[in-house]
Amino acid sequence: MRRSHPLAGKPGISPEDLQKIPLIVSRQSLAQNELSGWLGKQCESLHIVATYNLLYNASLMVEENVGCALCLDSIIPEYKNSPLIFRPLKPRISAGLTIVWKKYQVFTKPAKLFLDTLQEIISPHPSKKH
Repeated sequence: MRRSHPLAGKPGISPEDLQKIPLIVSRQSLAQNELSGWLGKQCESLHIVATYNLLYNASLMVEENVGCALCLDSIIPEYKNSPLIFRPLKPRISAGLTIVWKKYQVFTKPAKLFLDTLQEIISPHPSKKH
């Protein structure tokens, strides 16, 4: 949201806070109904003015005062003079992320390094490759 938005002063945003506020939401979260459980019955009364695939595009709409974007934390960096500020949802909501690739995909060296590093980080058995 913009730093000047009335909700920017709150430490967290509740489902009730989102009523009648123009919202920009990801197409993925709408398709997967990730917000409906958190919002409960209030989901039908949301004022969704736009959807996005890339948060950067949504951040431009937020800067232009189109609405507030519902998004994951830390994707758009906050810096001292930024017109945007992130506020978490309360109660907290988490989203699952999935990374997929073709079974016999030939990767570039940087892509292979990225995938190997990622697998090391998330693997319960670091010595075992997926």
